[in-house]
Amino acid sequence: MGRYSSVDWILFEWDERRTGLGPVRSSLEDTRGWYHQLGPWLDPGPAPGVSICRLVVDGRVVVLSRTRTGGSDSRRTIQVQAYLGGSAANASAMPNVRQALALAPGWSSLLPADPEPLDLALLLRPYATSSAALDRQARAGAAALAPIVSETLRGHREPLSVAAQGQAIVQLWGLVDILDLVLGRYPETFSTYESDDLKQGAEVIFLQQWPGPSSRAAHRRRVDLRAPDQDDLYGEIAAMVVDAYAGERLTGLVKRLRINDEMAVEERIERLRAALREPPKPIPAEPRAPTPAAVEGPPAASPAPPPATSGPRTRVPAGRPAPVTQARPPAPAPGPVPVTQEGPSAHAPGPVPVTQEAPPPAPGARPPEAQPVVVRDAFDYFLAELTEATSAGAARGILRDVHAWARTRPPADVRSRLHALVPELERLLPDNEVNPVLRDLLDPDARAEGVRSAWLDPRWLVLAAVLLVVLVLQVVTTLLR
Repeated sequence: MGRYSSVDWILFEWDERRTGLGPVRSSLEDTRGWYHQLGPWLDPGPAPGVSICRLVVDGRVVVLSRTRTGGSDSRRTIQVQAYLGGSAANASAMPNVRQALALAPGWSSLLPADPEPLDLALLLRPYATSSAALDRQARAGAAALAPIVSETLRGHREPLSVAAQGQAIVQLWGLVDILDLVLGRYPETFSTYESDDLKQGAEVIFLQQWPGPSSRAAHRRRVDLRAPDQDDLYGEIAAMVVDAYAGERLTGLVKRLRINDEMAVEERIERLRAALREPPKPIPAEPRAPTPAAVEGPPAASPAPPPATSGPRTRVPAGRPAPVTQARPPAPAPGPVPVTQEGPSAHAPGPVPVTQEAPPPAPGARPPEAQPVVVRDAFDYFLAELTEATSAGAARGILRDVHAWARTRPPADVRSRLHALVPELERLLPDNEVNPVLRDLLDPDARAEGVRSAWLDPRWLVLAAVLLVVLVLQVVTTLLR
């Protein structure tokens, strides 16, 4: 397990000596410093359930999964698992925001009995399924996000405290997706439950209710998702982008407005404002990942063209090639259609063909629907190739294709998939190349070339030059003799 994919952990439970939560098991030898720094964030809330918190403590990503199961003595049913991930200075600090939201509620079942770090690959294995479910829920309830999106546009650098009655994890998932595309940044640190908004250390926190005007934090903007959004420019922009997100059109809107990662927030807002004044235009649905030309498995047989008749011709939709027709024998007289079961060969001796009449369709019955063809995502092909690769050179060749793919995808899509590459990159590449590769994939337009081959290292070049000089001297000495 490499240093990019190991996750330390601390389990907090009720401690009678402290009359509060304390560390009971951990993969670390000493947890005293962590206990004092994480103590203010260990409260899971009064109601049974799971709340998630992601912080950066001493430059390291920390994800808290806080659970209260209820019971006669609810204090003893509290468990908090702290997962200490990678350095926040890395290009892709893991566990990232989306991984924490989609998976942290289920990580408690994976804690080992022995005090050893967890493998990040094991923690992230069910990400595809969990993230797809969260995505559906977030789009279905996206309308509730308009107030927080508009407030973020007004003060995009200020921390927020949000009062909502919905599911905070689902709402934060949708908020991250929207802000990533619209503003180019989203809250990296958050808490899906807090009792007040006085603590610092998280960019956005969710409250079940306002604790009162006397406890209002001066450093946070308050957003009440239960209140109607303000009817101003930011409110109109928020309504537009939230509606596009719910209909899977937000990526198309951002691309049509030519909003890119290098653009300042003010220019982004100006382009969104201009889009409000434009006449309505159809916005294409969000593009899917490019799929390979060939699909595994035998090609499907082409359907036979219909027989030529003197009736009206079938109209070919625009943009599609017209079907190629071939001369066929005259159609038989109307009657039952024979279904023939033949032997191994039409010319070799074999069983006598059996002819059966196809049963007529029932009145009003629909024809059987064709089964959908499952096409693998392009990224899945890259990952499969990396899994089969056995050398660093092969990995670098595959990564050039991944880099080209990343230039065509929204940043949110690329960020959400990088974790799957880490175990294979650690296996195939030297440690000093893994983080630069991740950084280049996060910013694919920075440079399009692949990682420099190890043979181009200056030390190898100097050695090659010395060997060349020695060889030339030997040749000259031989000729002079």
